Amino acid sequence: MLRYGVIQRTSLAGGRLWLAFAACLLACVLSSPARAETPPTRIAYLTGSANDPVTQVWLANASGGEKKLLGPGEDPLLAPDGQSVAVALASVSANPEKGPGIGIYSALGTPVADYLDLENATYTPLAWSPDSRYLAVARQSTVIPFLASGSGLLVIDTQTGTVTSIAEGVINGASFAQDGSDRVVFAYSHSLSVSAPTNVFISAPHGGGLTRLTHDGHSLNPLWGPRFIAYDRERLRRNDAPVFQIWLQAPTSTQARRLTNLKVGPLVSGLDPLAFSASGSRLLAEFGGEDTSEAWVVSVPSGHARRVLVRGRSVEAGGISRDGSTVLVDEDGLEGPPSGGRVALVPFAGGRAKVLLTHGAQASWNG
Repeated sequence: MLRYGVIQRTSLAGGRLWLAFAACLLACVLSSPARAETPPTRIAYLTGSANDPVTQVWLANASGGEKKLLGPGEDPLLAPDGQSVAVALASVSANPEKGPGIGIYSALGTPVADYLDLENATYTPLAWSPDSRYLAVARQSTVIPFLASGSGLLVIDTQTGTVTSIAEGVINGASFAQDGSDRVVFAYSHSLSVSAPTNVFISAPHGGGLTRLTHDGHSLNPLWGPRFIAYDRERLRRNDAPVFQIWLQAPTSTQARRLTNLKVGPLVSGLDPLAFSASGSRLLAEFGGEDTSEAWVVSVPSGHARRVLVRGRSVEAGGISRDGSTVLVDEDGLEGPPSGGRVALVPFAGGRAKVLLTHGAQASWNG
């Protein structure tokens, strides 16, 4: 870089040359697209004792430090940009039929935004779009004659406050596309019956362009990954829980490929896909059933699945890192108060757990 004194002694031609170069450099900088900043990695989680029916939502940094109390709620879901946490509010209302159904806390400490109404329904946050603009929400009707028809999938546009009804029926999972289109994939049926046909559909966030991905009547729990949509195909069993196996299908294809082939015992169903790594080569899933919620990891495309253990015990799934090297888990949080659990990191390949938070559970992160 030229010093001020040197510039004074340059010739007129040299000065013009320098000014032209500087102008060109400035123009290039101004015309170049700004680099996207990496969002801060944060963890949202719950605390609450057996003596307090109202659970509290907290936010911490990637190491479990800088803890911040956000407020009451359940089912915390951290946005990909780390700036917002969506929560269910039914349990914190003094009157179960009054008040908002969904709250969105800001990591910056600004007032909470709330949506929907608990009259005739409760609500659960299901998924954020990658740009953190849209929130998919399941609506569960509380009116007995309309438990199925009064339920459905809603998408909240947090920029405009618009709430769009995408589908009416019993919702079995939802997830957003990773390609920037903000399309949402979801599964639903028109009945609460276990034998009711359930299929996977794709929609724009404002409800247009509805397309059907599956036609077998036994597909649910979709998760949109970098290349494929993972979902469960169920096999019904007489007087027992259905069996789930994970399948993969491209969003523009009619062909699906089976990924897992686990032996599933009585009273449990098998794997539910929860989160992909950024490359799509690693998948976090939950093995669920009666009194069962276990974190499992699945390698793609081999389909090799393995239970995640901490000190020889099962743990609950929380999330997977972008590079797929690490899994976020909840220890000792199943069927107990959140404050009885711990939040930890475990290597995808297995190994010693690193405890991040004590006295917390139901962790959600954007790592």
